[in-house]
Amino acid sequence: MEFQAIQKKKKIYQNIIDQIKHSIAEGTIQPGDKLPSERALATMFKVSRTSVKEAMTVLESSGIITVRPGVGMYVNTEANYGTLLEFSNVIGDNLYDFMNLIELRQTIEGDAAFYAAKRITKPQKERLESDYENLVVLSLEGKIAMKEDYQFHYTIVEAANNPVMLEIIKLVADKILIHLRESRAYSITDDSLNAQVIEEHKQIFRAIIEGRPDAAKEAMWKHHQGIKLRHQQFRINSGGIRNDS
Repeated sequence: MEFQAIQKKKKIYQNIIDQIKHSIAEGTIQPGDKLPSERALATMFKVSRTSVKEAMTVLESSGIITVRPGVGMYVNTEANYGTLLEFSNVIGDNLYDFMNLIELRQTIEGDAAFYAAKRITKPQKERLESDYENLVVLSLEGKIAMKEDYQFHYTIVEAANNPVMLEIIKLVADKILIHLRESRAYSITDDSLNAQVIEEHKQIFRAIIEGRPDAAKEAMWKHHQGIKLRHQQFRINSGGIRNDS
C-alpha cells in the first residue's frame, strides 16, 4: 500500500483518516487487511506518531479498524466502505458543514433519546450508566474524553432500538469524532464550559434512565445547541480551523 506525504492544508490526523478511507473504498486496502504499524505509517505520511495515533483512535472508535494490542491494526469487514466514504465526503471541514452535521445529530439523537427513554433494555441501561460514569470522571479530570463522549451518545442511539438510526450514525461516526475532539478540547480549557457540558450530559442521562421521553429529547436538543454555540466561539477565538503538528 502507498500513501502520500501529508500536505498541511487541514488537520493532519484528518488527512490521514481520509487517505486510509479512500484506500479502503478503492480496494487498495481490503477489509481484513492488517495496517502498517504506527511507526511505519508515520514514515509513509511524513508526520509525527502523535498524529497517526490520533487518526487511529478515530478510525477505531468509528468502527473502521480494530486494534489488537500486541498484534496490530486490522480493517473491519462489516462496513460498506464505498457508502461510508461517499456519505462522509458530503461533510467538509468548514463551520457551515459542521453546523449541518450537528443539526443532523440533533434530529436523529433527539428522537433516539426520546425512544431510548421508552425502549431501553436492562443491559443497555447498565451500559449507558457505565458510559456516563466514564465520561463524567474523565471530564472532571480535564481530559478530552472524545471516545467516551461518542460512546455515550452511541449507546443512546443503540438504546432507541431503531437499526436505521444506528446505521446513519455509523456512517458519519468519523466526522462526529473529529468534531468532538475539537469541541471538547476547547470546552475543557474553561471550568464553566466544562461544567456546562457535564450538566448537559447529566440531564440527558437522568431523563432516559428515569423513563421521561419528552425530557430526554429536549435535553439532547439543548445539548446540541450548546455544542453549536461552543464551537462557534472556538472558531472565533482560534481564528478558524487549526492545523495539528
